[in-house]
Amino acid sequence: MTKTIVTRNLVKNYKLYESQKERIFDLLSPRSHGQMFHALNGVDFEAEQGDVIGFIGINGSGKSTLSNIIAGIVPESGGEVHVNGQTALIAVAAGLNDELTGRDNIELKCLMLGFSKDEIRELEPDIIAFSELENFIDQPVKSYSSGMKSRLGFAISVNVDPDILIIDEALSVGDRAFAEKSLQKMMQFKEQGKTMIFVSHSINQVKNFCDKILWLEFGRVKAFGEVGDVIPLYESFLTKWQKMSKEERDEYRTRTMNRETNGDDYRKVGSLLLLDDGEEDLEISHKYTIQPVSKLAHLKAHATDIFRAPNDPEGIENAKQYKHRVYHVKREATYQFENYYLLSTRASGTEGVIGWIRATEATAHVHTLVDRDKKQLMLTGSGYASTAPWGGQQQYVHASLEDQAGLGFAVNQTVLVGNNVWYRGRVEGEDKDVWVHESSTSEKTTET
Repeated sequence: MTKTIVTRNLVKNYKLYESQKERIFDLLSPRSHGQMFHALNGVDFEAEQGDVIGFIGINGSGKSTLSNIIAGIVPESGGEVHVNGQTALIAVAAGLNDELTGRDNIELKCLMLGFSKDEIRELEPDIIAFSELENFIDQPVKSYSSGMKSRLGFAISVNVDPDILIIDEALSVGDRAFAEKSLQKMMQFKEQGKTMIFVSHSINQVKNFCDKILWLEFGRVKAFGEVGDVIPLYESFLTKWQKMSKEERDEYRTRTMNRETNGDDYRKVGSLLLLDDGEEDLEISHKYTIQPVSKLAHLKAHATDIFRAPNDPEGIENAKQYKHRVYHVKREATYQFENYYLLSTRASGTEGVIGWIRATEATAHVHTLVDRDKKQLMLTGSGYASTAPWGGQQQYVHASLEDQAGLGFAVNQTVLVGNNVWYRGRVEGEDKDVWVHESSTSEKTTET
């Protein structure tokens, strides 16, 4: 594969000053003033043609700085950066002149990219149409909202057909309809095999669009690899970060930024490159743990695949055929911080087994035997009766108990599903046991 982006020990430093006076002293005095800030500190990173890579990390981690260096907008302070192909950076107001009109900005930006006047006249109608700014295109950009500026910048960048597309939070502003149209355009670029960098705080957007993830943490590469490998680690980190106090965050930031690293501090876990900083979560993240449970589960409407094993990414069956009924869950597994349930048609971890489903795609409740005491109740006519507690449509014996109102119900087993009591028993005049919810019964009995 052709490498389109290569960085080696990339460094970007800025001087931070407490006042304008300190800035002037730093310029005039032989003694250094101000504090050095390392926006990027030894970033090694490669992208191949056709890669769609998400840059993630909390604010101040260097995502936009790295994007601007790759785009050629900001120079590096040290290290190497090699870019093979024409780049286009899409960010809110990136490269736009507030004093010029939208139309003038189209011409200016295209001229800077090397287009001739004739080529610009040919591109202009498509750019304006895509931006949906027809009524405002001849107004000064300083009067535009942030969403309108993002539209114009995005429309220019995608219509000049770059080799490398860098999208820096450009879809976080503006209306949802334009964001969806932009994503569709980006999907076309993806199909054409273009290299794309996608900078976003939206984990869902990154999951749905990217193939690989570069996780930056205060100027360093924390992890680089496939989406399924990196995102669980990042989500786990975010959970811990959100629980930290301001003092704990400051201490963590300082420790991370001042830590000396080299190539020996990184290790490979499968295809994942990971900064080995001794965090326990990173040590166990790719281990496969399993434990026995006793639950009942329904598949949700969006359930997708059944898996042979949680650590086997290939689905063996589509989950659609298994909806509308309840299943036994006797095994629960954790892999890459995601939970999975082993579905079975029988109360067994070995018999009637279907396969594994992501826990997020099922609604499950603990299934507990209360007792096997026998008692006589009466049906109220509400609810339904099924072949399993909490059964789905395919397990209905009576979709409605309206016709059974007032009939006796001889209970021989009671279970708790979550916080709901279910009775197993026999409806008066019938010869098979069914399950009904406690709300479908009454302690009153019919008169004899």
